[in-house]
Amino acid sequence: QGFRKQVAIKRVLPHLAQNQSFIEMFLDEARLSAKLTHANIVSVFDISKREDTYFLIMEFVDGVNLKRVMETLLRRGLRVRLPEAIHICVEACRGLSYAHELADENGTPLSIVHRDISPPNIMVTRRGEVKLADFGLAKASTQVQTTDPGVVKGKFSYLAPEAANGMAVDHKADIFALGIVLWEMLAGKRLFWGENDYATVKLIQKANIPRLSPLNREVDEAFEEVLMRGMPIPRYVELK
Repeated sequence: QGFRKQVAIKRVLPHLAQNQSFIEMFLDEARLSAKLTHANIVSVFDISKREDTYFLIMEFVDGVNLKRVMETLLRRGLRVRLPEAIHICVEACRGLSYAHELADENGTPLSIVHRDISPPNIMVTRRGEVKLADFGLAKASTQVQTTDPGVVKGKFSYLAPEAANGMAVDHKADIFALGIVLWEMLAGKRLFWGENDYATVKLIQKANIPRLSPLNREVDEAFEEVLMRGMPIPRYVELK
């Protein structure tokens, strides 16, 4: 009837459509994402199934992910400037705060944790809007598909130390991950990056975070103190 809307479609690949465990996790994402309505989170409009393949119908974001932005700048010998880095992280924090505090109709907290905050999952539109994408690894109290104890989910370089140790995580893990992203935008290099996944995880477990101010003249001690509040190493002293 003349109604048109540009959308993005996230489809389950054919070889995964037969994996019942994966399908349950995919449906978890759909159920969870449908609850999230916020300007800083990519919206999910619907879920459908055709020829034994599920797919999500999502908001189309006219822009690129932060990973591409950072890589493009690095190729030009540049990095994200401090004002823009702060803007991106403040907007991402708005989306995370909404998700972390979301409750059901009875007021019971949903205990949502994204668990995969990283540059590929932070979208930046042409107008400078910032949106969090892919709650596919998110942990919520309403999920059907649970993670076995000791199983690590998320991109290794952006894990919180407790996640790297296979421990339970809460909203602080998302804040820690966003702190890593902010550090990398301003440093122009990776924070936790080993020769392989195992080496990367060991670096995260040690959680040795170099000071930013010697690497970037825009960063002063006051700002660095704020950054480290989101990455408070003392709370991980019990980790081995």
